[in-house]
Amino acid sequence: MKKYFIIGMVVLTVVSCGKKYLNVNVNPNSATQTSASYIFTNGLASTARNQSGGLHITGGSWSGYYGHSTSFTGGGQEKTYSFTNSDFNFFDGMYDNLADYQYVIDHAVADGVQHLIGPAKIMQCYVYQKLVDIYGNVPYSQALKGASFPTPAYDDAKTIYDNLVIKLTEAIADINAATFPAVEPADIYFKGNKTMWKQFANTIKLRLFVRQSNVAGFNPTAAISAISADGYITSPVLSQPGYTKTTGKLNPYFGNWGFNENDAPTGDFRKMSSVVVNWLKNSADVFRLGRICSIIANPANDIAISNTFSDYAGVPLGGSGNAYLSSNVSGMGRMQIVKGDAARPVVVMSDAEASFLRAELIQRGWMAGSAQTAFENGVRLAFRIAAATYTASATASAAAADAAANSYLASATVHADWSVSTDKLKAIWVQKWVALCNIDGTEAWAEYRRTNSPTNPNGLLPLPASTYSAKSVAVSLAQAEPVRFLYPLREESVNGANVPKPINEFTSRIFWDIN
Repeated sequence: MKKYFIIGMVVLTVVSCGKKYLNVNVNPNSATQTSASYIFTNGLASTARNQSGGLHITGGSWSGYYGHSTSFTGGGQEKTYSFTNSDFNFFDGMYDNLADYQYVIDHAVADGVQHLIGPAKIMQCYVYQKLVDIYGNVPYSQALKGASFPTPAYDDAKTIYDNLVIKLTEAIADINAATFPAVEPADIYFKGNKTMWKQFANTIKLRLFVRQSNVAGFNPTAAISAISADGYITSPVLSQPGYTKTTGKLNPYFGNWGFNENDAPTGDFRKMSSVVVNWLKNSADVFRLGRICSIIANPANDIAISNTFSDYAGVPLGGSGNAYLSSNVSGMGRMQIVKGDAARPVVVMSDAEASFLRAELIQRGWMAGSAQTAFENGVRLAFRIAAATYTASATASAAAADAAANSYLASATVHADWSVSTDKLKAIWVQKWVALCNIDGTEAWAEYRRTNSPTNPNGLLPLPASTYSAKSVAVSLAQAEPVRFLYPLREESVNGANVPKPINEFTSRIFWDIN
């Protein structure tokens, strides 16, 4: 792997870029941050950037969020499910990110920032979880060790998951033992708040447990009871290294899918799928519809929200024809994209997701508490996220979002109103899916593969069988959707002896995907 051979060069480059953009020092002539601090800051920013880039759009497209309008001619691999190991290489960028955190772990003591070791371990767990979810077996025990293992072995995905739980526990112990400054400028997520880091670690554990819920014999009750008493995230995990409306410093989500520093649209990816649009309409969820989606023919996305359902329209993935021109369909809404607002933070993980994780674990009998309370709290927090209440461009106050959520929760709508939802787990899954929209397409795709939810009258398959590639048609229609990414061609060329074989993008499921 490239990173294992040139890690020193990469680190020097990152430090240089960090001083120019991330700018955690106030006075360059009296530096307050060390090399490990800069690498940590860059690592956090890179995690947010990777999560809100192409991986988000691809996962979101395959889980019913984005459809790509007729006006957009790219995205063929996403729209047809026909791709090779030359496509979708998210592998290298994620390992580069992991190496940032490894540098912090290896150099923090010498650089006088030992307190960053625990947070760096937590972030490695966060990235590894996503790597496993999209690739399965990956280098782990021999990874990030430089020349000692230039061609690292691949570890079993389930074994990695198990070890991540152990590593998160170790990270919490590291944090408890460390002395943190009152404010840590290198920490662009929590500013050095020890409790928030431990809550983040605990929430990642819950994500790991929920993902394995269908694995035979899996029962995390004991592991959950052993989780630290610090609790779970109670506000969104946000990345804010100093985004501004300046070239190279834009919020990456805004810059990728919204506008550039001159307010010119940056692409036509951001067209909402008919799956999510129709779900929001059919469940009479006008509050989130008007915030998750933009009004038809409103590329500027800077006018008032409409409460009229006909002002919104989605695109079936791969749909073609005049009905799906950009001027006739909805794009990403104001929860993420508001013209001119390039400085808002990136949402790394939402507190709504944390509540839905707890709701499912409680409903399964693995965790103490009220599943209904956790579910309803998750919906309220999802409404707040949709209203962007954590930004200066909020479309509603927290109180207004809560009032809309409370009305929705009492609407007698299946999968929205707990009392009328006979399938409680499916209600949790569907509401988590809505809450992840425009936040984390990777997580949504993993959840879709795990739960086979949501569905609509036509299922989530967006194309007729006749339009699939020959390779796809060779498997049953029920399996015609991708279940993983392929290991990248470059990895095959430098570490081919260790890359698992054979791998099929439609049948080689991740260990937890057994539905």
